[in-house]
Parts: sequence; C-alpha cells; structure tokens
Amino acid sequence: MLRRLPFLLLSVLLACSKSDSSPVIDFGEGEGITYRDASNRPNGPSDPTDWTSDVTWNEQERALFPEVSFNLNGSQRPNLVAFASPFPNPSAGQANWTVQCQQASGATPPNCTLRVVFVNRNYGVLHQLGPLTLTGNLSYAFDYTRMGLPVKELSRLYYLAYDNNGLVYKGHGDIRYIK
Repeated sequence: MLRRLPFLLLSVLLACSKSDSSPVIDFGEGEGITYRDASNRPNGPSDPTDWTSDVTWNEQERALFPEVSFNLNGSQRPNLVAFASPFPNPSAGQANWTVQCQQASGATPPNCTLRVVFVNRNYGVLHQLGPLTLTGNLSYAFDYTRMGLPVKELSRLYYLAYDNNGLVYKGHGDIRYIK
C-alpha cells in the first residue's frame, strides 16, 4: 500500500494541474439561457448574467480577442450601445440578433466596431464574426447549422464593441441550438 502512495499523490497532482489548464464555462443556474420566442418575447427561464455588460473578463475570455490592443477590463461606455438577445432561444437553427450603436444628442453618427466569438463550454472557438462596422442598427441572422454549433449543448456568444477611443461595451450570452 505504501508503494502506491507516491503514484496516487502524483495522479492527484496531475489531475489538478490539468483541470486548472482546461477551464470550463459556468453557464449559471437552471438551464443557463434566457428563453425568447420567435417574436423576441420572454417565454421561460431567464439568466440574469446574460446579455448585460461584463465588468471583468478572465484570461480565457480576453484571449478570444487577441487583435485588440486596449484593456478589455477597462471602463465601458454602455450608453453608446444597445443589444437584444438572439431570438428565438433555444433555436431550431436560426436566430436573429440586433445591435445598435447609439448616438448622443447633437453628436455625429457613431461608428463602433463589433466582434463576436461563439465558444463551447471549454472556450473552444466555434465561429467568429467581425470586425463589423456599426453605424446605427445591425441586424444579423445566425444560422447555427452552417456555423457548426453543437446540437442540444449550450454555447456562449461573446461580443465586443469598440471605437477609436477604445472599449465601448463587452458581454456574453448563452444560447442553445436544438435542431
């Protein structure tokens, strides 16, 4: 028995180090998504952490946007952007998403850039969009089948809006493709 103890301890240490290097997304309580019908009306449980501004992103989240040079955990200007959650959610294949870059009164029309990354529960990139230029409203139709999203599993959509002055808004939302 004592001979096996070093091997057992080594196995435990390796398992711990592996789990630390392979983080898993916590989708939250319940089903982990905010339910919306085809008309974008609530029709079930809601996840209060989805489709709002994320104050802090961890290392894996920041690594999804390597092309930006500003601080992704810096201050945001949420008054400049409005997001709707994709609908329907869950979706049998297609969902609609609307993003709006707001204009302050008397200001010139805003010009924001939007980047979107879909990931699986292990932060593996499934699909990317952008950079997309926002000058007012952008409506986008997601085709989960063509994007290769896994069926009946949760996926996370990370979004980042920025302009010439840096970070405007960032957040995430969870979706489910049900086929």
